[in-house]
Amino acid sequence: MAMGEGLAQTSDRLSFQSRVSRLLTFLWDVYSKPTPSNALEVFILFLICLLVSVTMGALLLVWMVFSLTYDLTTTAILVGVCMSLMAALLTLVHPVRCTLSILIPSLGTQQGRKILVSTVMTLTIATCVPNMVRNVNWTAFLIRCSSHSLIEGVLNSSRTIDQVLSDMNEWTAKMPGSSGKNYLVLKQEIDVLDIWREISNMTHNMKAELQSLHDSLDGASSVLQKLTGAALVAMVLVSSSMYLIGYLTDLKYDNVYMSRRLVTSLAVSGDATLPIKYQHRLVKTSGVKMMRAEVQRCVWGVAVLGFYTIFCFSLIGLDHFIYRTLEILLTWTNDIPEIIYHITVYLEISGTAIGFIPFNIDSLDKKYSHRLPLLPAQCVTPLSLPTSSIISSVCILLFIALVLVLGQVFAQRLRRKICASFYSRREDERTRYLLQKILDEREREQEKDDFGKD
Repeated sequence: MAMGEGLAQTSDRLSFQSRVSRLLTFLWDVYSKPTPSNALEVFILFLICLLVSVTMGALLLVWMVFSLTYDLTTTAILVGVCMSLMAALLTLVHPVRCTLSILIPSLGTQQGRKILVSTVMTLTIATCVPNMVRNVNWTAFLIRCSSHSLIEGVLNSSRTIDQVLSDMNEWTAKMPGSSGKNYLVLKQEIDVLDIWREISNMTHNMKAELQSLHDSLDGASSVLQKLTGAALVAMVLVSSSMYLIGYLTDLKYDNVYMSRRLVTSLAVSGDATLPIKYQHRLVKTSGVKMMRAEVQRCVWGVAVLGFYTIFCFSLIGLDHFIYRTLEILLTWTNDIPEIIYHITVYLEISGTAIGFIPFNIDSLDKKYSHRLPLLPAQCVTPLSLPTSSIISSVCILLFIALVLVLGQVFAQRLRRKICASFYSRREDERTRYLLQKILDEREREQEKDDFGKD
């Protein structure tokens, strides 16, 4: 009884999978055929194209708003117009449907890697470079603030000297015979205004230049990101279109696949074996085995990706190096002692009695102290931390790019299968052309063998 129920469940599951498979095959047949057969197929085709347009429009909206930072309202209007045009073109123009279908696996080829790599480069530059500029700007602020503090200390020291001179004048006024008048008149004039103005202008100009550089980098990175995104999307569209044009116009173009049609045609010819020349050249459309040329393309792609990886992590490492270096400098500045200097005034008036007996009339012995802070606490501000999420984001995107490098082979095979599905007659012509080349090569090899035997 249980075995019968298990068999029934298995049969129902297989029946369900069969129905789903037939449904998907029917939908793909409606989508890929040049002209619908009836009104039902027209309606189904319109629904499929509308669904594809809405999906592509939603992805485009998210990308433009959250990645390229476009305005939401303007972007929504633009995307709405693009979705309407896309739905109409997909429904009415058969080559457009094929081009858009090729575009999806094209994202897994070299064009898709370019989009990912450009995103990684733009993200790294837009995140690390402004942060490095902010930390360098912190150094300029530290120099400016410490300069102002030093100037204020110099001004305060001049007040200390003025106090010394004032005390000396008061002491001399008390001398016998002074009649309340100062016998010692001294003036201390320290003009540091020009020095202060020069240092202030220098640090202000440095800060303004760094801020201008920071703003320019922010604007340039934003414009570069938008231009790069638009250029790469256009590149993917052009690449898909060129592939379709090459498939339709050139029988040799990407015609190196051992398809089922070719295997069947070889079997019909009476000999299913391949000539030696084509045994390593033809690529099986099924399976995961890669040919030598495909492996070489993967190795080259990994090498190029490795170069971009080294560049990105070098930039991230430089950002962290600058931060750690300035952090050590900040720790060191906390240990800088303030300058303490002392002014000791000792004056003594002495005389002689009867020409040779010395005696002291009066004396002044006083010590003045002053502190000169080189780096006050208000000058020390926190550094700009490197963005912690940049490393994980770059690693994820580069890992996806690496997967695309390895999956490029299968993406290229999928592009040819899509074109063969959309243009069945053209695929027959390409198969007959390749079959004729194989048969001609087989005859040449047979003639060589016969000549060798003779």
